Amino acid sequence: MASARPELSIRLPLYVTLVWLTLVGRGLSATEPYRALSPSGEPPHPAVLLVPGCSGFAATNGVNVYEERGSDLQARGYLVVFVDYIGRRMQTNCAHVSLAEVSTDILEAAAWVRERSDADPARISVIGWSYGGGGVLAALKSLTVGPPFAKAVMYYPVCRGATPWSTDVTGLMLLGEKDDIAFPKLCSPVATGMAPDRLRIITYANARHGFDLRGLPERANSPSGSSGHNAEADKAAWSTVLDFLR
Repeated sequence: MASARPELSIRLPLYVTLVWLTLVGRGLSATEPYRALSPSGEPPHPAVLLVPGCSGFAATNGVNVYEERGSDLQARGYLVVFVDYIGRRMQTNCAHVSLAEVSTDILEAAAWVRERSDADPARISVIGWSYGGGGVLAALKSLTVGPPFAKAVMYYPVCRGATPWSTDVTGLMLLGEKDDIAFPKLCSPVATGMAPDRLRIITYANARHGFDLRGLPERANSPSGSSGHNAEADKAAWSTVLDFLR
C-alpha cells in the first residue's frame, strides 16, 4: 500500500539537515546544548552565563559586545556559557519568547554548568542584558530554595512584573538615566524591596538603553524609544561588573 504522506521521506531529512546546519553555525554540537568558552589553567573554574538582549547574540553594526565580553571573561579565568534563548527556538528576536521561557533557559543552563567537572558550582554568576536581564529577574523570582547561581548582573533590564527575590543571590543592576525603552522606574519594586547588601543599583547619568553597545551611535531612535552608546558609562559599568564577579 502506498504511503498517504510520501513527501515526509523528503521533508524530514531536509528538516534534520537544516537543524544540523543551524547548530554548527552557532558553534554547537549534538552533544553540547550550549556554546562555552573554557579558560586555561587548572579547574574548577568560576563560570558566567551570558544572556543577551532581544536581538540575541547578534553584532550591532559589526561590533559584537557579547563576544568581546565573553573573550575578556575567558582570559580572566572564567568558564563562559552563552544562553541563546532565541537561537534554540529558531527565532531572530525575542518577540515570541516569554520572560518565563528565558528564566527556564537560564536555570537549565546553570544546572548544566553545575554538573561540569571543570566548573566550581559555588561560583556561578549570570549577566543579562535588557530582555535577558528581565529573564534573570524572572529566574530570581521563581526560586524558592537553594539558588543555582550566586551572583546576578542586570544591564538595563526589562523589569516588567519583577519583584524582590528571597533566595541568597547578590545582584548588581546597571541602569541608564535616559532609558526610555526599559524604563528604570519599573524596577522600583525590586529596588525598594531588596536590602542594600543584596542588590546594588547604579544609574548612569545621560546613559540610554544599550549604553555599553559600542556599535551604536550616541543616539539611535526607533519606534520603541532611543538607544545609544555612552563610552564613559560603558567603561565604568564593565569595571564594576568585573569587581562584582570576583
